[in-house]
Amino acid sequence: MKLTEQNERILKQFSEMMINRMEQVKAGDWEKGWLGAPKGGAPMNINGKAYKGSNVMMLLLASAMNDYEYPVYCTMLQANKMRAHIKKGEKSTPVIYWEHIYKDAANRTIDEDTYRNMSDAERAGCSRIPVLKSYRVFNIAQTNLDETQPDKMAKLKAMFTTAADSMDDKGMYCNDAIDSMLATQSWLCPIKHDKPSDRAFYSQGSDCIVVPMKKQFKRHRKQAEVFADGQEFYSTLIHEMVHSTGIESRLNRSMQGRFGSEKYAKEELVAELGAARVSYELGFDSRILSNSAAYLDSWIAALKQEPSFILTVMNDVEKASKLILDKVAV
Repeated sequence: MKLTEQNERILKQFSEMMINRMEQVKAGDWEKGWLGAPKGGAPMNINGKAYKGSNVMMLLLASAMNDYEYPVYCTMLQANKMRAHIKKGEKSTPVIYWEHIYKDAANRTIDEDTYRNMSDAERAGCSRIPVLKSYRVFNIAQTNLDETQPDKMAKLKAMFTTAADSMDDKGMYCNDAIDSMLATQSWLCPIKHDKPSDRAFYSQGSDCIVVPMKKQFKRHRKQAEVFADGQEFYSTLIHEMVHSTGIESRLNRSMQGRFGSEKYAKEELVAELGAARVSYELGFDSRILSNSAAYLDSWIAALKQEPSFILTVMNDVEKASKLILDKVAV
């Protein structure tokens, strides 16, 4: 993939955001999980349209790292059209998208309508070249939209929900949507969760997920910590569900890497970020798993060496997350 100088800067910025978050893990400063206090729901623009692709995780990350309460963003022009402005000194976050350049059999540039009106045989002789584009956005916390558009802002914020104060009889967090999926065994493969286990894993050979019983995650006594123990059960489960999406018959990621290899490390990162992404949208927090923390150095090294690595990872994260949310979200 050939990138312009501007695109290289954007991918470097994305990579640096992720590296900074990972460095916090290494420093032991990991109080808020991957994405901080969840609001439930995907990032959206000022008109209520959800962002897609790699932008979802990067805007959630930007919100977490800057302590923005809501993942709602707008361009400067959109803010200005609502009689608002960007606060002095605020920095924007890039949003990326793909456009395509079409070339006919004679290597002449044609527009998209011409390409789509061609026959299959004619299109076979054409080239479709993806080009990475971008624009800049600001979080609503970086604007004075609360002052100029209070009603609109209230409606947007109401579209998000904070972590549900749902507990089982022992004080652990409960997620009704996931519990229903487990009860009906409606995931893409069997999930064994009702017998003691000393580890959580996805077996590609038997196409089956095994996780310890929920009560095995109850390691604390204080109410808030016990509640968080319940969240850890669900985020661990989702981590393994992400792994299960990668086989050839599903999303066809490279699943051949052995423990400790570069391919295995990338798959672990996809599973970690996928769990964080899904957990956030379902309204609860997701902390890094101890076995994944062992890969922090390799993840950081890969991001520093090749910033475009973040694009392939985020693309895989979003595909896996969407598959899970389509099955689980109610």
